[in-house]
Amino acid sequence: MEKFSNWRDRATGLSPFMPIPFPNSTKNKPKSTNNLFPTDFIYRLVLFCTKLPIFLTKLPFFTVASILYTLTGLHIFLKFIFTFLFGFSPIEYAVDGVKSSQVDKLKSYKPQRGDLVIANYTSPLDGYILASISQTSRITILVPDKSGNLYQYSPWTLIDHCVNQIQGPPVDDVSKLKNEIVVLLLEGTTSNNTALLPFIKLSSKYSWESFTRVKSVVIKLYPTYFTLPIPNCSSLYYLYQLFTDFGRKYTRVKVYEFDNSISSTGQLDLSKIRRSFELNSLSLINQDLSIDAKARFIDYYFNHGVK
Repeated sequence: MEKFSNWRDRATGLSPFMPIPFPNSTKNKPKSTNNLFPTDFIYRLVLFCTKLPIFLTKLPFFTVASILYTLTGLHIFLKFIFTFLFGFSPIEYAVDGVKSSQVDKLKSYKPQRGDLVIANYTSPLDGYILASISQTSRITILVPDKSGNLYQYSPWTLIDHCVNQIQGPPVDDVSKLKNEIVVLLLEGTTSNNTALLPFIKLSSKYSWESFTRVKSVVIKLYPTYFTLPIPNCSSLYYLYQLFTDFGRKYTRVKVYEFDNSISSTGQLDLSKIRRSFELNSLSLINQDLSIDAKARFIDYYFNHGVK
């Protein structure tokens, strides 16, 4: 992958935009010789024919459960989707400074109305994960563009931003959202969960003094081929992989709460917040690996890179 070295962090050697192929992907295999091609084709055909009925069986349940969660906000439907249909183990939830035996105290740190939450951004599943650990279904996710202007998403419409780069409605006044959980994805774009991309500097028009608590939520997703650092597959294909992958899938989430993280002018103190991600093996990388750099990476990847 020498040709992609321009998008590798010099200090850590990490390449945060490089996608990780799904198992049995053609990108995961060496080029076949002519003699092996028929065998490889038959294997893939049999595998697809085996998995397709599973996908078609789960799809209507997914549709109905998603609608029911949207209408009711009941976590039972979200849990059904995430654990039964997607096949993930229960989320491994932890809080900085709180023992796993302190169940009630752990629960009190879960995101609730009035919280401002800064999270890392890695996959279309991030909305599901954040909704699963929250105490209410009233969640608004804000993602900045490179100019620092914020756009609004629900846990479900975030999928469109991640997979199809569709921009949500713009937000000018964040104080109107003070009675919801507001999640800030300050990287502005996804990575492959190996590093934390540079935070985008938000427009000065945004003031956060309306929010009572500031938290960070560190998301680690396994296996890492379910991250989506670039839009190299459709949402339907991604869903197909989720439904038909029966290997171990799990998520680790760690919550940090910060005191005095909002200045008198309503701006965020991001240095402590970034540190919480670094403490969880998400290295801080240089400012050159920005949204603009990712756009150049995507162009190079599809036009000259892995096909």
